[in-house]
Parts: sequence; C-alpha cells; structure tokens
Amino acid sequence: MNEIISECMRRLDQSLGYLELAAGGLTEDQIWFRPRTRMNAIGNLCLHLAGNEYQHLACAVGGRPAERDRPSEFLTRGGFTPEELLELLREIRRESRAVVNGLTEKDLERVVTVHYPENSEMDSYSWSIQKILIGTAEHYAYHTGQIVYLAKWMQEEDVHLLNWKHYD
Repeated sequence: MNEIISECMRRLDQSLGYLELAAGGLTEDQIWFRPRTRMNAIGNLCLHLAGNEYQHLACAVGGRPAERDRPSEFLTRGGFTPEELLELLREIRRESRAVVNGLTEKDLERVVTVHYPENSEMDSYSWSIQKILIGTAEHYAYHTGQIVYLAKWMQEEDVHLLNWKHYD
C-alpha cells in the first residue's frame, strides 16, 4: 500500500482509538452536554466526523451515493448512546477501509468531486484523492482533539487518554 494511503489510514485509526477511550467512558448525558448553547456536544462532533468521512471516502472516492445530512449532525440533541456513536464511527471506518484498500498510487492523482445538495449552502468541490485522504485525516484529528479535551474536562477522575503524560 502507498505510504500516503497507509499513513492517512493509520492516523484516522489512531484518532478513532482516542475517541473510543474518551467517549467510551462517558454517560449519554455527558455525550450530549453543550458547554454553551452555540457549542457542539461530543455527540454532534461524532456525527459530524461520521458524515464527513463517509462523504469524502465512501462517496467521493468510493462512488457511493451521497446521503449526508450535514445540518442534522449539529442540530441533533440526543438519541444516541456513546456506544452507538462509536459503532457508527467504526462502521464508517470499515466502509472507508474497503474503499481505500482498492486504491493504487496512480489513483491518488485522480480528481473526484465532493457533492453537496443544491440547497445546502455548501459548494461542491473537486480534489485529488490524495488531498481528500490528507484533508479527511486532518479534519478527523482536529475534532478528535476537541472531543478528548471536553471528555477530560468532564471526567470525575483523571483518566489518562493519550500516549503521553506531562504531569504526575
């Protein structure tokens, strides 16, 4: 497998592992807690990560029909347990891996379109598959950091979530 492909998937898997540690120890109330009215809950960020990864890897790269409802990722106020959200992310990852495993080095240069519905206020765009892989991994890591930070803030005990300890 090409180094760009394997490294992007490694980073996506690493971020999912962090999410499993962070969100897996929270209650449903904590998953849907919003620090402020206009901030996202961990549950919203999980739905957003699932939608983004599916849209970019399964749909744009893999050719599956685009079925994303991006606004609902942020408007949802509950209805999923932490384990249900994590299983959704795992299922999307399995689909992404099935798509990515079939890519060749030459495919990385191929340009594909990320489609948005006309009424979504988002413009569709065309990127190389390499750029989509890098962008998806970066986007996932960005929101994973937000989720880990909020999860640590809500912990009753100081549970170590990442590989490094910077304090006793």
